[in-house]
Amino acid sequence: MATQFPVSASAHATAGTTPANRKSAPPGVGATPDDDAPTPLQILLGHARRVAYAPHEVIYHQGCAAGSVIFITSGLIKLIAHLPNGRARIVRLHRPGSILGLGGLLARDHEHTAVSLTPVIALRLPLGAVARLRMEDPETYIGLVERWHGYLQEADMWITEFSTGPIRARVARLLTYLAEFSHDPATGRVRLLTCEEMGSALGVTGESASRILAEFKRRHILVTGDTPNELYAADLGRLHQIADQA
Repeated sequence: MATQFPVSASAHATAGTTPANRKSAPPGVGATPDDDAPTPLQILLGHARRVAYAPHEVIYHQGCAAGSVIFITSGLIKLIAHLPNGRARIVRLHRPGSILGLGGLLARDHEHTAVSLTPVIALRLPLGAVARLRMEDPETYIGLVERWHGYLQEADMWITEFSTGPIRARVARLLTYLAEFSHDPATGRVRLLTCEEMGSALGVTGESASRILAEFKRRHILVTGDTPNELYAADLGRLHQIADQA
């Protein structure tokens, strides 16, 4: 079973980068009781750089060497694959608790471009420092590699769920997936991507995604909030029914 590394979303945004003290390290990452000695990963995170990214800021580019491991503490990030035909597709989303750059532990370059969707706060550790956990804390190191493998499996799921079937069903699947990013998924509240971003995730045009969203709003499957920044209320039961359509 993979070692879990939950990360709190309560970090406070700061401009630029600042050293992270032990209190700002993600809770639960290599955590130990207060009266125990901290784990090697916890010690490392106590010296990590705390980095703030504005919305739509590029965090790293596809094909570049992975020089650091990034622990997301707040915000949402999209991974974009630039295809040989010149098109770009969103292939994964990451939220608080996700860790980016783990492929570097296996000497792999970044396979995608990472771009912030919202304001993001993260902790950055040099790749070499994390790689030393292989000797200092093998259990945690194996857990990190298993986490990376899990992300690869999630990418396969993304292709299966969001790239096949009728567009209407694919939009419904993506909306139910986005609802899981809510602090309380059972409420069915969802923060939408833009139509272009949804089209990029589904492999369709933004106009096609927009038409389906407009239909869902007319049928009150999606209900808008009082302000543009509010989450949408989604009828998850009806969305699941639509998502299951062949």
